[in-house]
Amino acid sequence: MTLDLETTLQMIRRDGETLIAAAERAPDAPVRACPGWTNTDLAVHTTSVHRRVAHWTANRLAKPERWPDHAPPDATAPWEWCRTGLDLVLSALADIGSEESVWSWTDRRNGGFYHRRMLHETVVHRWDAEDAAGISSHIDAEVATDGINEILDVGMRFRGDGGSVEYPEGDVVLERTDGTERWRIRAVDGTLLVAHKGDAGTGANATVQGHAEDLLLWAWGRGGHVTIIGDTDVAEAWANVAP
Repeated sequence: MTLDLETTLQMIRRDGETLIAAAERAPDAPVRACPGWTNTDLAVHTTSVHRRVAHWTANRLAKPERWPDHAPPDATAPWEWCRTGLDLVLSALADIGSEESVWSWTDRRNGGFYHRRMLHETVVHRWDAEDAAGISSHIDAEVATDGINEILDVGMRFRGDGGSVEYPEGDVVLERTDGTERWRIRAVDGTLLVAHKGDAGTGANATVQGHAEDLLLWAWGRGGHVTIIGDTDVAEAWANVAP
């Protein structure tokens, strides 16, 4: 899936506002995917990411720069601070072209990387916030499918601190049941290898089947309503690779 920038920014706006509203509605609700965090902590974390990326992209940083620890003026009610942070990142993302150079912690160092990364950062944490607040929440199937590709491109390959990624033994196939996509994931000599669709082959140690939304949540360690065929230990190990 390739979204134009206007649509991407609209989605970030929608999901960002929904995330903040859900957190404000249930500020003390625990976030299942982030042990020890409340919805307020989640909103502050997401906004900190938004503000950091806004700074990086607005200034077209060419190398990493230590980010000072910014905090909302009122940690118990950070909602306006969060909304301002959302405005800042949207403005910065709108201003940077997809091919314009800017530093990132990956080998993808352009504006397009941050357009896509902020979309998926925001949508998954929006799901977290609504889940914590007891609100029925869904992720669009095509956005989720792109999110799976993005986690295989980024989340399972790079760490923000520059550290290496440890991969489990065995391989796993992700099989989308509400579409035709299949991904086979394995690591050889510490390098992640991903095969798509017809190249995914058969005979993997485990197959994880589910709707695109559920496969995305599973890959981000959030469970999802999936069916696992084969070695559940291998599948669980791969579900824990992304940070």
